[in-house]
Amino acid sequence: MQRRATIGWLLLFLPLTALFYWKILLTRQFSLLTDREAVNQGYAWMHFTITSIRNGRLAIWDPYTLSGHSFPGEMQTAAFYPIHLLLALFPFNHAAVLSPVTYHVWFAATHVMAACFMFALIRELELSRLSAFIGGICFSLGGYVAHMSWPHLLESATWLPLVFLFLLRALRAASTPLAALNASIGGLMLGMSVLAGGLHVVLMELLVIASAGIFYACSPGPEGPSRPSGGLSAGLRAAIVISVLGIVGLAAGAVQLFPSVEYSARALRFLGAQGALPANQPIPYADMDDEFLPQGIALFVAPFAFNGNATLGEATSPYIGVFPLLAAIIGIRRYWGNRWVRYLTGLAVAAFLFSMGTYSWLHGVLYATVPKLWAMREASRMVLVTDFALAILAAYGVEALIVRSNGQESTKAGWPGLNRTLLGIVIACGAALFVPGMFGKPDTNPWNALSILMIFASYGLYQYLERGNRSRGVQAIMIGLILFDLSSRDWTAINRIELTRTRIDLLDQLMSARAAAQFLKAQPGLFRVQIQTDPVPNIGDVFEVPMVQAGGGVTLPIDYTRMSGYPDLLNVRYFLTPAKEQKPGAVYQDKDWKVYENPNGYPRAWTVHETKVEPSAERAGEQLGAPGFDAHRTALTEVPVTLEPLAEGAREAVLASMVTPTRMELEVDAQSRGLLVLSENYYPGWRATIDGQNAPIYRVDSGLRGLVVPRGHSRVVLRYAPASIYWGGLLTSVAFLGTLVAIWLRGRRVPAIR
Repeated sequence: MQRRATIGWLLLFLPLTALFYWKILLTRQFSLLTDREAVNQGYAWMHFTITSIRNGRLAIWDPYTLSGHSFPGEMQTAAFYPIHLLLALFPFNHAAVLSPVTYHVWFAATHVMAACFMFALIRELELSRLSAFIGGICFSLGGYVAHMSWPHLLESATWLPLVFLFLLRALRAASTPLAALNASIGGLMLGMSVLAGGLHVVLMELLVIASAGIFYACSPGPEGPSRPSGGLSAGLRAAIVISVLGIVGLAAGAVQLFPSVEYSARALRFLGAQGALPANQPIPYADMDDEFLPQGIALFVAPFAFNGNATLGEATSPYIGVFPLLAAIIGIRRYWGNRWVRYLTGLAVAAFLFSMGTYSWLHGVLYATVPKLWAMREASRMVLVTDFALAILAAYGVEALIVRSNGQESTKAGWPGLNRTLLGIVIACGAALFVPGMFGKPDTNPWNALSILMIFASYGLYQYLERGNRSRGVQAIMIGLILFDLSSRDWTAINRIELTRTRIDLLDQLMSARAAAQFLKAQPGLFRVQIQTDPVPNIGDVFEVPMVQAGGGVTLPIDYTRMSGYPDLLNVRYFLTPAKEQKPGAVYQDKDWKVYENPNGYPRAWTVHETKVEPSAERAGEQLGAPGFDAHRTALTEVPVTLEPLAEGAREAVLASMVTPTRMELEVDAQSRGLLVLSENYYPGWRATIDGQNAPIYRVDSGLRGLVVPRGHSRVVLRYAPASIYWGGLLTSVAFLGTLVAIWLRGRRVPAIR
C-alpha cells in the first residue's frame, strides 16, 4: 500500500506538468525554439547527437560546422548524455528532422524527472508524501529549473536532488563500506550532471557537497557531535564521503571532461565587448557581470519588481511562489533543531549572496580561492542552489502546517510575531493595490498586482490552515494555488504569432533553408558552404550540409579563427544568401534563399611540392593573405619536410573514396614525392596511414592537415581516434560498472541500500 501510494503521487506529476506546459504541449502557437541559442545550439546539437546515434556512431567529431571540430569539446553539446538515447527512439517529422513537438515533450519530461528526484530526496528526509509532492512542484516548476530553457543547464540541474540524497545516505550509513557505496551512487548522479553538459551546475553541486560535508562534521546532530554510526568521527566520515563522491562523479563524467579539457586549451572564449581569451584561462573578475542587484531580493515575492530591472545579464527568476516561501519560513522556525534545516537555511542565504556577484564579498572571496570557480561566469545562476534549498524548506513548512503527528492534531505552525507581520504585509499590499484604483495614481503594473493577489490568497490559505482545516480538499486547493501562482509566471514559451511581428522566428528561418540544403547535398564532390546572413542558421548539424561557420556556440578553436578569414582555402564552393540578394548568377533560388557558386574555392585536398617553414602558427596565418602567396603551389609548415619538385606540366589527382564524420579515405596519384594538404582542421586525435603504414600529420597553412605522400598511387586513410575520449570512456565505464557491481553484491546480502 505504501509503495502504491508513492507511485500515485509520482504519477500525478505527469498531468500537472502537462497542464503547466499546455502552451507548448497542446498548441503550436507557442515555442521554446525561437532564438539563436535555443535553435542553432540546443536544438541543432541535439539533432546531430540523435542522428549520430541512429547511424550507429558516437557524436565525437562534427564535420558540418566550423569546417570540422571536436563535438564534445564544447561541453554544452552533451554528446554523451545517456538520456538522449531515448530521443533516438522517436521518429523525425515530415522534414526528416527532430520534431519541435518531440523537443517540447522532452522538455516537459525533464521537469517531471526533476520533480520525482526532489520527491525522493524529501522522502529521504522523512517527510510526508504531500510535503514531498509540494517540494517537487516548487523545484521543478518554479525558480531556476522552470525558467531555464537551455538544455544542458536544465538537464544538469535535474540531478542535484539525487546527488544530495545519496550524500545524506552516505553520511548517515551504518557502516563505512555502506557509506562509500552510497557516496559512489551519489557520484554517478554527479556524473550524470557532467554528461548533461552543464559545467556551471556541476560546480554548484560540488560546492553543495563540500559545504554539506563540512557542516555535518562541525554541527551536532541526533547521533552526537563527533562520532556517527560506523565508528568513525564525523569529520573523517565526511572527508571519506566527499572524496568518494567527488572522485566517482568526476570519473563518471570523464568521457565528457577529458575532451573538454583538451579542447579548452585550443579554443577561445568570447566575452562580448571585452573580446576573447583562451578558454582555459581564468575569466577576469571585471567580466563576471551576470548577477542579481541588491533589490533582487524582492523577486522572491514579486517577479516583476522594479519593472524587471533587478538583475544584470542572464539571471533567471528565483520565484518559487508566495505560499511556498511562507511555508519555507514556517519550516525553518518549526524545525530549526533539525541539522539539515539549519544547513539548508544557511545554504539558501549564502547562495543568494553569491548570486549578487560583485555586490557580495562572498562571491569575490570564493572566486579568488576556489579552483576553477571562475568558469562559472554567471554568478546569478547560483540561485539554483537557493531555490533547491527553499523547495525543501517549503516541504518542511507544509509538514508543520498540515501533517498531523501520530494521529493527533498538530499545534499551530504560526506564531504571534509571524501573524502580526503577515497582517501588516497584507494591509500594505491592500493599500498598494486599492489606492491607485481609487485615485488613479500611481499606476500599478499588472504583474505586481498579481503578486499582491497571490499574497492575499496565500495569507487567507495560511489562516484557514491555522484554524485546523486540513482536509484533502484544502490540500488540493493549496496545490492548485501554488500551480496557478507558478504557471502565471512561466514566460519560457514564446508566442510565435507575436514574435513574427517584431523579429525573425529562427526555427522558421532554419527550416526555410531545407530546400536549399537538399540542392546543395545533391551537388557532386566535397565542399563547404558559407552562409552570408546573421544570425547564421545551423544547416550543418540539422541538414548535414558542411559549413564554415559555427551556427552556435560560445567558443571557437584557435586554429579555426586564423583560417576563417580565408573561405577559399576552407573549401567553400557555395555561398548561401537570403533571397533578397540582388547579385545575378545564382545557381539556385527559392522564395527564401539563393545559392551562388564560388569559382575560387579550393578542393578538399590537393598536393604541393614546395614548402616554406614557419614555426609560428600565428605568423603563418598572417602570411596566407600576403601578396603572391599561392597555397595551390606552396605550403607553410612548422617543421621542414623533404619533397620532390613536380615536373613541368605533370598532372596529379586526389579523389576522396569514402568520407564519414570520423573517417576519410583518399586515393592519391602523385608524380613525385609531395605534401598532401587537406582542407580539414588540424586537431589532436586524428591518425593517418598511407598504404597501411602509419604516417605523421603535419600542421600546414596555419591550421590545416598535411601528409607527405610518395610518388605513384597511394591510399590515404585518416580516422579520428582521440585518446581523450577513449581514456575518458574507459574511466566512465569503470565508474558506472564498478558501482553497479558493488550495488549488486550488496543487494545479495541486504534488501536495500541505506
